[in-house]
Amino acid sequence: MKKFFLVTVTLLALGAPLCAQTLDEVLAMNYKAHGGLDRLKSLKSWKMTGKIVIPAQGLEMPMALWQKSPSQMRVESIFQGQKIVQAFDGATAWWIMPFLSEKAQAMPQEQGKLFADQADFENPLVVFREKGHKLELLGREDMAGAPVFKLKLTKADGREIHYFLDATSGIDIKSTLVVKAGESESLVEVLYGDYKPVDGHMMPFAIENKMNGQTQMQMTIEAIEINPELADAFFAMPVEEAEPKAEKAEKK
Repeated sequence: MKKFFLVTVTLLALGAPLCAQTLDEVLAMNYKAHGGLDRLKSLKSWKMTGKIVIPAQGLEMPMALWQKSPSQMRVESIFQGQKIVQAFDGATAWWIMPFLSEKAQAMPQEQGKLFADQADFENPLVVFREKGHKLELLGREDMAGAPVFKLKLTKADGREIHYFLDATSGIDIKSTLVVKAGESESLVEVLYGDYKPVDGHMMPFAIENKMNGQTQMQMTIEAIEINPELADAFFAMPVEEAEPKAEKAEKK
């Protein structure tokens, strides 16, 4: 599992000894923890409903999230009685921000790129070879008093993502990614918890996003639907209908 809203945090190597497990053994643990490799590969879409909390602003909003393979995503939330829509159709990231405009608009470049990255539905720990990425097992570390496996994924474009898996169960606990904006860098951290089975899949019902150690967003999932039928048009940016042309005045 990956998902949707990333956050950054500086990580220090703890100098833990190399684990005896191989990368393939750790991945096998991870796949089993999620219900098995075949079940992971069978995931084509999902719908999640719940709420988003933004602590810094004291906001709590109901939300619904739809995602479809390979890289389509739509998120709807309600703020002060108005619906906010953010979506990526596989090519264009767009939004409807009613406090700015009632019309759908393309997202600014930086926000659009981040949203598009988050829309990638395929689990990188499953398809890293097919995608041309490199995955390494760095060893074991201690996280909040519990041992975890630390993995480094180097994507085909050179970006690096670190994954932290529970050393006992193999389940995902955290992922981190360095995000660059101009000359500045931020380290994004995503924490996963409250796992529950859904149609044989083990899914996180609590997701927390941090940036530079500060919580940016907390997502509490209340329900998950596995493999719903989702049309491509659902993710596409609405096309504004052209205003009808004024009828030409009849010639005298």
